[in-house]
Amino acid sequence: MPYTLVLLMMVLSIGFAAKDLFISKYLYLTNMKNIYERNVSVSHAILLERESGLVTSKQLIGNYGEILTQSEMLNPYEMQLKVTFQRDEKVFLPTTVVYNRETKHIISWE
Repeated sequence: MPYTLVLLMMVLSIGFAAKDLFISKYLYLTNMKNIYERNVSVSHAILLERESGLVTSKQLIGNYGEILTQSEMLNPYEMQLKVTFQRDEKVFLPTTVVYNRETKHIISWE
């Protein structure tokens, strides 16, 4: 009888540890999916603004959330773009991008 109890305790403890490991990995992957979706949405908005090249303020609604963009000219060659991402009534910190209008290269991304 004691051996059966010890064996049962070992199987139960291994089962609970495996369950916790599975839940931990699932939550990590769900969080990373949300981060990548946000990055794709922000990058898409920045690409659209770079292609238009105009000083504007607009709101885009995509598959993953709402994006508000505001652009302004810093000098004749550089434009600053501020992107705010909102998803499920949660507003993320804005992303600021400065890029060269002639070369279309990003100078800074914060």
